[in-house]
Amino acid sequence: MASYPCAVFPEEIDPYVQSIRPYPIADIGNKGWIEQHEVLQKLCQQAFIEATTKQEEIVKERLILEDKIPLLIHELYSVLLWRTEVLPRLLALKDPDATFVLYSVIYHEVNICSLLETVLYHRTSCEALGSTALDLIDYCAQAIGRLIGLIANGFNDCEDELPPNELLNESTSEEIVRMGRGMDFRIGIKCLGIVSYIVEGLELLPLSAATRLIRVHDFPCLIAEILHAKPWLRRNRDGVFEKYRNAYWMPAHGDAVLKVTETEAQSWFCLYRLLFNSELMKDYEINGYRHREIGKCVGLLNEQLLDQLPALIPMKQHLCTLQLTRENVPTGCASASLLMEELPELREQLIKAARRIGWQEIAEKQRKIFIDLGDHEVLEMAKRISAAYNTDLLERYTEQEEICRKQNETDHIAAKVCGNCGTSATKKCSRCLHVFYCSRDCQLQNWPDHKELCSQLK
Repeated sequence: MASYPCAVFPEEIDPYVQSIRPYPIADIGNKGWIEQHEVLQKLCQQAFIEATTKQEEIVKERLILEDKIPLLIHELYSVLLWRTEVLPRLLALKDPDATFVLYSVIYHEVNICSLLETVLYHRTSCEALGSTALDLIDYCAQAIGRLIGLIANGFNDCEDELPPNELLNESTSEEIVRMGRGMDFRIGIKCLGIVSYIVEGLELLPLSAATRLIRVHDFPCLIAEILHAKPWLRRNRDGVFEKYRNAYWMPAHGDAVLKVTETEAQSWFCLYRLLFNSELMKDYEINGYRHREIGKCVGLLNEQLLDQLPALIPMKQHLCTLQLTRENVPTGCASASLLMEELPELREQLIKAARRIGWQEIAEKQRKIFIDLGDHEVLEMAKRISAAYNTDLLERYTEQEEICRKQNETDHIAAKVCGNCGTSATKKCSRCLHVFYCSRDCQLQNWPDHKELCSQLK
């Protein structure tokens, strides 16, 4: 019988899950909140272990049984509003001496997204969302929008590789902003997975969920925009292509650049389910903008992609038909399909509660927690957060990922051979900067075979 390490002992899972409760924005950072941060961190690790080792997923079952999944959505919004309303006011008061305390709050949001991404894979978890599914859809729409904005502004998560001299000269505010952008990137990637699970289990959610996906946030166009932005692909500072897999950037060489990542596949299938859901499309008007944005995806559905995801072939045919016969495409009706519609409530409830106290008053109250920390308090907080993150345990579960990364590095060394004759090579194709050649003659001989790949890489 296989034995697996655990982040939480089986007898601890029940009391941990039962202890989860909603915290208002004003209480973020206090003793109770920090304890819950530790609990959620451990539950996230345990849920990941259970899912990846194919054990019985006890954390997921207990979260459903105790009706705690809606509380996770509450905590997402609580930290998001704290980041946008309270954190700037805190930084305006004084530069903190220890930024890791602030970072732990920012990371809390990513942690909950990771937990939700793990448990919502199961349809029963989607059903357990209930009316908070509307709040989660709104949250994901905002997160994906921020991700698109980051990519449009040239951010590709390379900022974690800043040279040491730049990091040393960085002010506290600049560091917090940089960390926030990194977290926005990770949250956006995770939300793509969450949305794909929501769309897959849409019939289990309130009727208003479909309205928010289609009429309020226009997810078909949003996902189409993400597919064009390709946040899972980047060039690092050395010009090497990398793909984002399992929260790591891994080098990709040669044909590996064209291999579909998990997030990319989820995004494609999410768009597929949206466009082929007849109930959704009845209320979705294909106007000029939507026709243009969604139609652009035809160019991305190339032979290499369809070889890996053959289920998308009908979607390419559908989009081609849409482009050729626009005038014959039925447009959705303008009237709403629901006489009464549920609306998301969590965000407004949190804002009202915070405004009764006042944003500036909350910042002043939390100054002692995040800004004016004594040496003893900083040390104590560091010990608690370090214990909660349990990096030794995570290393054991990222061993396989590390092997994959080393294999990719080995492939990188092997890739420095001539693309035509296979001998050692040091010169790159000047167009795609990716394939090596030993001489100009070999490059010319290989051009007919390399031409198509070169265009796609460029």
